[in-house]
Amino acid sequence: MGFCHSRPLQEPLGRFMEIVINFDDMSWAAIGPELIIMLTAFFILLAGLKKEMDTLPFLSGVSLVGIGAALLFTLSLWGGAPTVENGGNPSMFSGALIHDRFSLAFNLIFLLMSLFAVFGSARYPQESHENKAEYFTLLLMAVAGMMFLAKSGNLITVFMSLELFSIALYILCGFSAKHGTGKEGPHSKTELTWETQASQESTVKYLLTGAFSSAILVYGMALIYAGSGTTELRMIGQLLTENPYTKNTLVYIGMGLMFCGLAFKISLVPFHSWTPDVYQGAPTPITGFMSVATKAAAFAVIARIFFTALPELEKAWMPILFGTSVLTMLVGNTAAIFQDDLKRMLAYSGVAHAGYLLIGVVTNTQEGMASILFYLSVYLFMNIGAFAVVFIMEGEGREGNSINRFKGLAKRNPLLAAAMSLFMVSLAGFPPTAGFFGKLFVFYAAVKKGYILITILAVVASIISVYFYLRVIVMMYFHEDESAPQPVIPKGMGLLVTVSCVMVVAIGLFPSFLMELARGAIPF
Repeated sequence: MGFCHSRPLQEPLGRFMEIVINFDDMSWAAIGPELIIMLTAFFILLAGLKKEMDTLPFLSGVSLVGIGAALLFTLSLWGGAPTVENGGNPSMFSGALIHDRFSLAFNLIFLLMSLFAVFGSARYPQESHENKAEYFTLLLMAVAGMMFLAKSGNLITVFMSLELFSIALYILCGFSAKHGTGKEGPHSKTELTWETQASQESTVKYLLTGAFSSAILVYGMALIYAGSGTTELRMIGQLLTENPYTKNTLVYIGMGLMFCGLAFKISLVPFHSWTPDVYQGAPTPITGFMSVATKAAAFAVIARIFFTALPELEKAWMPILFGTSVLTMLVGNTAAIFQDDLKRMLAYSGVAHAGYLLIGVVTNTQEGMASILFYLSVYLFMNIGAFAVVFIMEGEGREGNSINRFKGLAKRNPLLAAAMSLFMVSLAGFPPTAGFFGKLFVFYAAVKKGYILITILAVVASIISVYFYLRVIVMMYFHEDESAPQPVIPKGMGLLVTVSCVMVVAIGLFPSFLMELARGAIPF
C-alpha cells in the first residue's frame, strides 16, 4: 500500500533512484478506524448470506457497533497524533497516507454523519428487500473511502479513495423505498412508482457526472505528475518552492483540471447542476449523508492539495477560487428561493454553503482552514437535524417532500416544529445559533486576510437565504392543514433530532471550545 518517491529533492531531475519501500513507517494503528469500518462492512456482506442474519435490526446493529468502535478508536488517537508542536512525523506508508489531527477531525465528521443513514434504515431499505446487507456494506465502504481520502498524502491515494466512496454512493442513490423486490425488468416500467423512477434517475445522473468529474480529475493528476515528476503532495510543494522549472504550463493546467474534478463533488457553480435532481431522487438518509460527508471529504483533499502541494501557486488559483466562491453563494441561495420540494431546497442550500466554505480555502491561512473545520462540524449537526425532520415528514409520490407538508406542523407536533425552526435559523446564520458562528469565523478569516469584497458578497448571499429558510417556519406556524396526519417519529430519528438541537444550541453558546480544537487540528 505504500508509495515511494523515485528521487529525493536534492537529486537532479534527470537522475533516478531505485524504488525502496520503507517498512518502518507502516503504522497500522493509525489506520485502525478505517480497518474497523472495512472489516465491519465485510462481515455484514457475509452475514447477509444467512437468512436469520439478513434482518434490518441485526444489520443496523452491527453497523452501529462498527461505527461506534471506529469513533472510540479515532478519539483515542487524537492525543498521540503528530502535530507541528510535538514535532512528530505525520507521513506513513511511504508518504501515501498522512496521520494527523486534521484527518482525525474529518473521521469524526464522516462517522457521525453515517449514523443518520443507519438510523434511516427503518425505511431504506425495507425489510422485504433482497439487498439489505448491500445497503450497509456500501454505506460503510463509502465512509472508509472518505476516511482514507482525508488521510491521503499522494495523488494516487487520493484517486483510489475518491473512487471507493463515489462508486458506493452511485449505487446507494438507487435504494428506493418503493423499489419492490429488485426484480423489475425493462418491460415493467409502467408498474414502477415515481420514487423508483426518481431513484434510478438520480443514480444514472450521479454516475455520469461522477465518472466525468473523475476523468477530469485523473487527467489533472497526470499533468501535475508530468510537470513535477512526483505524485506525493509534500514533494510537489517542495519542488515548486525550490525548483523554478516545476512551475510550468503542465502543472498550472493540471491544477485547474483537478479543481474542476473536485468542484463536481462539492457542487460548486457551475458544476452543481446534478445536485438537486440527485438529492431529490435518492433516499433521504443517503441525501442527508451526502450533503455533508461528500463536501467534507472533498474539502479535506482540497485543503491538502492547495495548502501542502500548491501554496506557491496562490496567485494563480486564488482568483479562480474567489470567483467560484462568489458565484456558488449567490446562485445557490437564489435558486433555493424557487424550490417547492424541501430536498431540492436543501440541495441548493448545500451549494451555497459550499461557497461559504470555499472562502476559508481562498484565505490560504491557518485561521481560514480552522474556520472550515468549525463550519463543517456545525453544518453536520444542522443538516442531520434538518434531514431527520424531512425524513419524519416524508410522504409518497412527487409531492412527498413538498414544503406544503409542513403546514400546521406547530399545532400537530410543537416540539418537532420548534426543532425544525432551530435548524432553519441556524442554517440562515441567525445569532446565537451555531450556524451564525460558523459563518462569522469564515468571514473573520477573510477580513483578517484583507478580502473585504468577498465578505460583503457573502453577507449579501446570507441575507438572500433568509427568505427560503423562514418560508419553512411560516408554513409551520402561520398556515394550517386540517387533513394532515400526525407525524410518526422513529426512535432513531427522534434521537438524532434531539442531539442535533442540543449541539446547535451548545456550540452557539460556547463556540470558542470547538474553534480551539479546530485550530489545534491544522497541520499546515
